[in-house]
Amino acid sequence: FEEVKNPIEYSLARRDDGTNVAYVRIKEFNALVKARLGAALEDLESQGANAYVLDLRGNPGGAFQSAVNIAGFFLDDKTATNVVDNNLAEMPFQTTKGKVIVDKDDPIVIWLDKRSASASEVFAGALHDNCRALTMGDRSFGKGLIQAVYGLKNGGGLVLTVAKYTTPDGTDIQGNGIQPDIASSLPSLPFFSSDTSKVDFEKITSMQKVCSADNVL
Repeated sequence: FEEVKNPIEYSLARRDDGTNVAYVRIKEFNALVKARLGAALEDLESQGANAYVLDLRGNPGGAFQSAVNIAGFFLDDKTATNVVDNNLAEMPFQTTKGKVIVDKDDPIVIWLDKRSASASEVFAGALHDNCRALTMGDRSFGKGLIQAVYGLKNGGGLVLTVAKYTTPDGTDIQGNGIQPDIASSLPSLPFFSSDTSKVDFEKITSMQKVCSADNVL
């Protein structure tokens, strides 16, 4: 059996202005991500974290349902993503109720790069389109297809696209990816850095408020 590795790394940086920045790197969406991220967020909140950087750089994705599940740590009963089949029938997937860990007023920025894909894009799109986070870095990979493999009598297989993911606002992830709200040069593979000192959380908070106000109108 292959060992399932802990996909979460985190730390806390305290600024002189009272901003306590939690840095959380999510390496992949595997079987441990929900439990380990939940424990990390609870620990960070207990230490007084009041601003977050969620690092999805280099995250290739993983289990789609895990992305929806952990979005519930930030969003209460909101649409996380839509699955659209070949007949254009749309099925929304909601976050859970009553599972939010991070305070609703804590600003959040998500770091993306060109290798952030699939479930990473579902998660980023969920928080972004619900005005819960801003995205920063590069446009993500753009992998949003759901495919099924059918066995053939000759022993081969046929891969068919059966559906696709869209963000809550209807953005087609496939081929488009998640566009950054703030285009910025971030350290990329293999030199990941957890230095959050250049993130302007006053700007992030202001932009999130504008997003929320626009959604009310």
